[in-house]
Amino acid sequence: MEIDSDMGSDEEMNDSIMHMDNDDGNKDDFHDEDQDDYIGDDSEDEDEDQDEDDEEDEREEGSGEDNEEGEHGDEDVQKGEELDELEKEYRELQNQEQDIWRNLKHRTDEDIQKGQAVKNQRALWDKTLELRFLLQKPFLSCNRLPEEQVKSLYCEADNEVSEAYSDLITSSKKTLDSILELQQALMINNPSITRFEEDVPGVSDGNVDEEWIQISKIQSRMNLFRNKSVDKWHRKTQVTTGAAAIKDKLHAFNQSISEQVAAYMRDPSKMIKGMQQNRSAVALFGNVPCYAENVKQEETSTNGDPELLDDSEFYQQLLKEFFETVDPSSSEVAFYALKRLQTKKRKIVDRRASKSRKIRYHVHEKIVNFMAPRPADIHPTATKLFENLFGLKTQKSASVP
Repeated sequence: MEIDSDMGSDEEMNDSIMHMDNDDGNKDDFHDEDQDDYIGDDSEDEDEDQDEDDEEDEREEGSGEDNEEGEHGDEDVQKGEELDELEKEYRELQNQEQDIWRNLKHRTDEDIQKGQAVKNQRALWDKTLELRFLLQKPFLSCNRLPEEQVKSLYCEADNEVSEAYSDLITSSKKTLDSILELQQALMINNPSITRFEEDVPGVSDGNVDEEWIQISKIQSRMNLFRNKSVDKWHRKTQVTTGAAAIKDKLHAFNQSISEQVAAYMRDPSKMIKGMQQNRSAVALFGNVPCYAENVKQEETSTNGDPELLDDSEFYQQLLKEFFETVDPSSSEVAFYALKRLQTKKRKIVDRRASKSRKIRYHVHEKIVNFMAPRPADIHPTATKLFENLFGLKTQKSASVP
């Protein structure tokens, strides 16, 4: 029984131990479950935190990308504006360049036209100057025409002389009419020349007084335009040469050409008297010796004949200027300018020529003057005189059988 009781107590102890083991196992299981639950909660919290961090990172990345995109957009806008400004400046520069080229082309065209106009004016001036030179000889020869009384005698004696006189008068009138018509046409085409109420007729009717009236009218119409044009070009030449800096109006070169001409024409009597010639200096046709005393009396009363004019001084000046334009080295001004530029050299002296051991002489320069050609009058008996002097007549008579 005791054994049974012992066995029973052992079984109870084993049951209690097993129950304790079961309790311990249950406790361990509960503890494990609690631990697992705690670990699971921690992992969930960590996951949530990580998710939040990821979301924040994504938000930051998104905001950074948005900021970068905004910055890139601003840069693109600035670049676009700069490109537009550059394109605008480029177009403005192109337009300015085109305007400059147009202005240069216009100026070149104007310069070409001005050069052509100057060339035409120069050709006209040369041609007019040539005609003036050719007219100098007839102008000097016309002073030898006979007076009215002697002319009537010549015309009555010979019909050819009267016809020649009439032809000369008609040709002179035609020439004068053509010159007046040319001046009238040039003045009509020029708007700068003022017009009178009564236009000047182009053809004269033969009256000398009316012809002079026409000439004076044309001259008065041209005076204003002529003075303006001449003074304008005179001022331009003064500016280019530097003569405008001299403000002394009393100096003749600093005055305008119109003022100089007006001052000179206030008393033209001296100039006119200087142009008049005496009859004794001109071999008039039909001047017979019986009229010599009357001619001398007229010369004592007057200084010269108003119908005998000589403009040789003006002709010489024109000819001199013409030669200077053709050959500038022949100008006296150029000669003196070159002489000033030359270095001064020591004068070469021949010391052996002292005390009259050598004849001293100076060669004078040739006297230069410009005159119209004058035909030499050969006496009709001059050939006979020279034949008799050199024996030509005797040789001819000896050779004749």
